[in-house]
Amino acid sequence: MANITLSVPQNLRIEMDKHSDIRWSEVARNAILEKIIHLRKLEILRKYVDKEPIPEKDWEWMDEHDWHPVDELPMKKSFIASLKASRKEKSYPFSLSDLKK
Repeated sequence: MANITLSVPQNLRIEMDKHSDIRWSEVARNAILEKIIHLRKLEILRKYVDKEPIPEKDWEWMDEHDWHPVDELPMKKSFIASLKASRKEKSYPFSLSDLKK
C-alpha cells in the first residue's frame, strides 16, 4: 500500500487528538475512495448522456457498485404521474399463507 502525507490545520489536529480511538488514516482513505467513486460515476454519466459507447470495463464496474447512470437522472413526469395513480388504486391485504394457496 502506498503512503501519503496529509497536512491539517493545528485546530483540526487538536480536535482529532480528542478522538484517539478513531483511525484517522482509515477516515481519510474512505473519503478518498468516496471521491474516486464519485468521479468515476461522473465520467460514466457523461458518456451515457453524450450517448458515447460505454466500455465493458465500465459495465463491470457499474455491476460491482450496483449503480447505473440512469440512477442519477430525474424521473420523468409521466412516470411520477403513473406512480401517483397507482397509489389511488384499491389494494387488498394478504398474508404469506395466501401466497401458498
